[in-house]
Amino acid sequence: MDGWLVWVLPIGLFWPIAALYLGGMFEVKGASPLRELIGLALSFVLALAVWWGLTKALAPIGPVMGAIVFPTGLMLAALPVILLIGYRLAALRLVRSTAH
Repeated sequence: MDGWLVWVLPIGLFWPIAALYLGGMFEVKGASPLRELIGLALSFVLALAVWWGLTKALAPIGPVMGAIVFPTGLMLAALPVILLIGYRLAALRLVRSTAH
C-alpha cells in the first residue's frame, strides 16, 4: 500500500502515546527545552523509521494487516525503547518517574 494515507495512523498515534509515556513513566534529566524538542523529534523520526521497516518486512502478510496494523502495533509496543534511544541521541537521559 503506497501513498500518504497509510502514514496517518502511525503519525497520529505517536504523539498521544509518547505523551503518555513521557508524562507518566519517564522524567527527562539534563534538558533544556530545545534539547527536549530535539529528543522528541529524533524519537519521532526513529519511530517512523521502525514503522517503515516493519511495514516492508511484514507486507507479504497482507495489505492491511501486514502493512498497517501489525507494524503500527509493534512500533507502539517498542515506543519506550525508541524514546530512550531518541533522547539518548540528543544527549539526554530518561529516568523512571517517581510517584508523587
